Amino acid sequence: MRTALVVDDSLMMREVFSTYLHNAGFSSITKVSSVEEAQQTLNSDRPDLIILDVVMGGKSGFEFCHQLKKSRQTCSIPVIICSTKTTQADFFLGDIIGADAYLPKTVNQAEFISTAQQLSRKPAVCKLIR
Repeated sequence: MRTALVVDDSLMMREVFSTYLHNAGFSSITKVSSVEEAQQTLNSDRPDLIILDVVMGGKSGFEFCHQLKKSRQTCSIPVIICSTKTTQADFFLGDIIGADAYLPKTVNQAEFISTAQQLSRKPAVCKLIR
């Protein structure tokens, strides 16, 4: 049973990603609208994959990804950033902070499903970020 956490402040995008993840074989998908809610969720559940928006109220997705990847408890959870921020600098920053993939919105369904399946099947690897 593969599980996922979707963190996006747009209800429509949470539903789109949830549908895509269901099509990719994920059986349990938790959807939250902020980094703060995601942090609360991670206190009790460890998903197999996190889908993360960048631009949200409060803490940004970049900050949250960096936090996840520098913690021994969460660094092995694959993170896919899905964002409208699509400059070379944004992709580079995503790489530096440890995102496992960075997909531009509007997300291509086939690419999203393929990426989600690949990352959730890889052995858990923890590359601690400073």
